[in-house]
Amino acid sequence: MSSRLLFRFAANHRQSLGLLKNVQLGFKRSSTTVTTVPLKTPLPPLSNGAKQRIGLWLACSAGMTACAVALGGITRLTESGLSMTNWHWLNDMNPPRTTEAWQEEFERYKRFPEFEQMNREMTLHEFKKIYYMEFAHRMWGRATGLIFTLPAFIFWRRGLFDKGMKIRVLIFGSLIAAQGALGWYMVKSGLHKETLIDGRASVSPYRLAAHLGAAFILYSGLLWNSFKYLTKPDVYASTRVPRGWAMGVHGLLTLTFLTVVAGAFVAGLDAGLVYPTFPKMGDYWIPPEYSALTPWYKNIFENPVAAQFNHRVLGLTTTASVLAFSLASLRVKFGRRAAVARSLLVAMVIVQTSLGIGTLLYHVPISMAAAHQSGSLALLSFALWLAFNLKRVPKI
Repeated sequence: MSSRLLFRFAANHRQSLGLLKNVQLGFKRSSTTVTTVPLKTPLPPLSNGAKQRIGLWLACSAGMTACAVALGGITRLTESGLSMTNWHWLNDMNPPRTTEAWQEEFERYKRFPEFEQMNREMTLHEFKKIYYMEFAHRMWGRATGLIFTLPAFIFWRRGLFDKGMKIRVLIFGSLIAAQGALGWYMVKSGLHKETLIDGRASVSPYRLAAHLGAAFILYSGLLWNSFKYLTKPDVYASTRVPRGWAMGVHGLLTLTFLTVVAGAFVAGLDAGLVYPTFPKMGDYWIPPEYSALTPWYKNIFENPVAAQFNHRVLGLTTTASVLAFSLASLRVKFGRRAAVARSLLVAMVIVQTSLGIGTLLYHVPISMAAAHQSGSLALLSFALWLAFNLKRVPKI
């Protein structure tokens, strides 16, 4: 009896071991099939021709953005931005063509604060001039969107973008679309009495600064990425640069951007006209009206005197910083391209400062003020070029 029990126990034990082995074998097979899934093949390296086409597309988009900024500045200086009192994606592309349509558009403009406060003597012929100025700015913005979007779609379909570039393209496209919406949001602030600051028929300086700042960010991103595709690696045989110099250029970029934003508040508040003197503001280094508003922080954004003072200080600080950086780095071997960029940056900051002072002293003439705004784009471009080339120089 005991022998039969032992025999059955041994048989059951062998069956259990067999089942366990089958489970283990099945698990190994399933894990083997999981690990043998083929990995996604990486994108092949781009040809030189593909790199050049992508780089030229990005550079062209950056150039279109720069022209849009310049047109926007002229639109602001000629007080044309509030002439088109509605906004549509398609209807805006067809300006009035008949005398009756023009008269209807003019009558609509007369219902808004700008006409009531500033242009009561305006004729239909004069209205057409400011209307076409704003129309050109809007159409240029749409053209910028098309020139960016259509090639981006083609390059994407052909698999020429890696994951990082796809993310950047989506960001740039979103910024372009947001610029159109933000532009109308800005214009809308000058059309209704409820959104006017101090009852003055003008767009909100906050929205103007946001619109201009976003345009500069978009321009910087497009230009920087065009450098990546268009420039070939430089030869740095014996060049080694301390990391602090590259960080210093980023500081110059930050100062330049802050000065641009401060300039937007000057434009939005017409602050360039309040103290047309230099270096002092009237008889003062610090004007007494600087803290006229309460609470105190509103002076930074809504006080014309404070806005001009802040822009002056930031502009002169940027100029001094660029000159100090350049003089201090003369003995450092930056490499040929970075050295050229440094020289161009110095020349441009001198020109830009001169244009700013001249714009102030001559009571903001349109041509000089427009050149001053475009000069900020040139200054930013040279700073970006310097930062890009310093990034490639070997560090110590």
